Amino acid sequence: MTQAHPTLKPLSAPATQPAGLAALRRQIALLEKLSQAGMGGPATTRALTWGLNAIDLHLPGGGLALGALHEFAGHGPDLEEASLAAAAVARLMGRRQQHGNGSTLWIARQRDLYARALPERGVDPDRLLHLRIKRNADALWAMEEALRCAGLNAVVAEISALDLTQSRRLQLAAEKSGIPALVIRRGGRADQLRHLGSQPIAAVTRWRIGPAPSLGIEALPHPALPGAPRWQIELWRCRGGRPGTWLIEEHEDGWREATIPQPVSGALADRPLVAPAPSAAEPGIKRAAG
Repeated sequence: MTQAHPTLKPLSAPATQPAGLAALRRQIALLEKLSQAGMGGPATTRALTWGLNAIDLHLPGGGLALGALHEFAGHGPDLEEASLAAAAVARLMGRRQQHGNGSTLWIARQRDLYARALPERGVDPDRLLHLRIKRNADALWAMEEALRCAGLNAVVAEISALDLTQSRRLQLAAEKSGIPALVIRRGGRADQLRHLGSQPIAAVTRWRIGPAPSLGIEALPHPALPGAPRWQIELWRCRGGRPGTWLIEEHEDGWREATIPQPVSGALADRPLVAPAPSAAEPGIKRAAG
């Protein structure tokens, strides 16, 4: 008669997981989400695209991840106001409305959102909710709460101060809902905004957008008209990707990648595109025998 073995009890899982393990699992889940965004299906439904192949193909997943936090800041003379960054976000919101349902929430701290210019960037004013608050803490709270609303397709907030803990809360809220969270860094002091690079946050991408010189009058086909507005777009932090810089032009139909004209010597500039065929009368040229 054999002796029965005692029943082995399963090992119980620990009540609490280490903080490092939980953070690692969140990072792996985010990387899987980014990799799935680039596989199968159009990029417009899986990512928020710029509409510029040079930028979209550079980003993991073909664009901005939907369930993630993205930061936009000014550059150069536009550092404090970040007006071009706000204009870029508005055009991104227009593309988001074209490829998705729901409304967009824009949380602002200043009264300078020009509603009449929004349709020019593809934004439907009837699908835009504008919330104006005074304190930076209120903007962070409103953004985190809004990311839990399933009826929104994107949440934009103008934020001056943002630390690592606050950005992690926004990133986690965006991951759970799948709603893109776009932060515009403006409204703070210029000396604080200059040190954005030394402030680590949990944003998946971090952008700097500033003005760039347009083409000179002598390089334009019609010198009486000014050149198209040009922007310098810099991706200086990208999780799972590489930094990059692009020079773009703004036109009525959207953005396009700008070209940089190169000087040409006078001898080359005056030369015809196609050399004339040699004639038999020219000296030194013999006609081939038939």
